[in-house]
Amino acid sequence: MNQLPPIVLECPECGEKYLISRESFNPSENATIFSDGYFIDEINWRTPSVIGCVTCELGFFPQNGKVIAEPDWDDFNENWAHIKKAEPPTAGSLALELRARRNMNIETEKALRIEFWYAGRHSETGRILFSKNEKFKKFWTESLIRLEEILSVEFENELLLKAEINRQLMQFEKCVELLSNSENSIAKKIIEQAQLQNPELFKIN
Repeated sequence: MNQLPPIVLECPECGEKYLISRESFNPSENATIFSDGYFIDEINWRTPSVIGCVTCELGFFPQNGKVIAEPDWDDFNENWAHIKKAEPPTAGSLALELRARRNMNIETEKALRIEFWYAGRHSETGRILFSKNEKFKKFWTESLIRLEEILSVEFENELLLKAEINRQLMQFEKCVELLSNSENSIAKKIIEQAQLQNPELFKIN
């Protein structure tokens, strides 16, 4: 097998263990990639910015987790294959956390709001809440507006997210303006949809 086995990460609060991909920010050629940067990949699966913990109320940030093992395949299959993959907190947990937190640093706030954005679009529970709960929809939209404000234009990955948020919020001219100097292939596809005045999430491939 050419692919390396997952890393075993431990929650710093309770010791619960989770698997994260060694290539979690490098989707494979078989991945399904969406315009908001979210992707589904059975090979290099995505590690969320915040890992939901079955024991702790919210969870923990991957960088704060303790690496327990970086196994080879024999070790993984013998000792770690039963461990569950890391997943984000639920949409409801993220909403509660964002309501309760005060004086977050910018990087923490970005991580929480990105996962909340994704939860409203890519999780079944989040989509149901978005479509049937007006208070949730309002809070989700306000969070998305705040995320757009704090994302930087200095980093390409954040610039793409910032432009995509503007497209989803129907700020099409601003979306195109933000990406006007980008040669990124994803940027060009976002611009195409903005010029068509399409605010819907779409698949890049």
